[in-house]
Amino acid sequence: MFDITLSELALVGVVGIIAGIINGTVGGGSLLTYPLIVSIGISPVWAAATNSTGLATGNMAALIAHRDQKTVPFAKWKWHAVATASGSIVGGLMLILLPEKIFEFLVPILLIGASLTMVIRPKQKVAKQRNPIETKGLLVLSGLYNGYFGPGQGVLAMSILLRDGRLNVSQTVVIKNLVLAVSNVVVATLFILTGHVVWPIALTLLLAAALGGWIGGRISSSINPSFTRWFVAATGFISAIWFLLR
Repeated sequence: MFDITLSELALVGVVGIIAGIINGTVGGGSLLTYPLIVSIGISPVWAAATNSTGLATGNMAALIAHRDQKTVPFAKWKWHAVATASGSIVGGLMLILLPEKIFEFLVPILLIGASLTMVIRPKQKVAKQRNPIETKGLLVLSGLYNGYFGPGQGVLAMSILLRDGRLNVSQTVVIKNLVLAVSNVVVATLFILTGHVVWPIALTLLLAAALGGWIGGRISSSINPSFTRWFVAATGFISAIWFLLR
């Protein structure tokens, strides 16, 4: 259906590694890969599904560095992951079932919104009373966005988890990777079963994002988050302008 050259796949692989590193730390790496996939001739809806599927391994690989769970126990946050995944299923079905023209119209708006989330630094909520139900509800909505579009979902999850107030920044990065790993695998399974994946690109991204996510998980404490945020945000804004001019 789509003709893809080896040089295009090589470029996808390089950008996929960078996106995996970014997703393993501050999030937002898909703001780099999605416009690239569209630019090589993939339709916006198929590009979104392929992008989500290809990056599904990145956050999971980032968890390897924390598999001993010394930073934060995973079990306490498993239902937050389930909540995010449930939203992603709905979002994925919206992507598949709603008219493609609606998605094409929304892409520049979603890119600008995702880019803005990159430059607005999440603040940790300081409160004596926390509301886990509220946090799960917000994660459901972020999952819906992840299934429908995806870029910037990591930043949304970071903001929601920091607002919850029970995690410090380092712990938030780990749990962000946990909820996104489950959400991404679930929505990727949906796209695979419904046949909306361009496999040469998806497989290249799967390997590249896994490598990048593993690197990101190991160097997350040494990366300058401010530089990464602004770099990804600039890429998103430029991509939004490109989509508008198209």
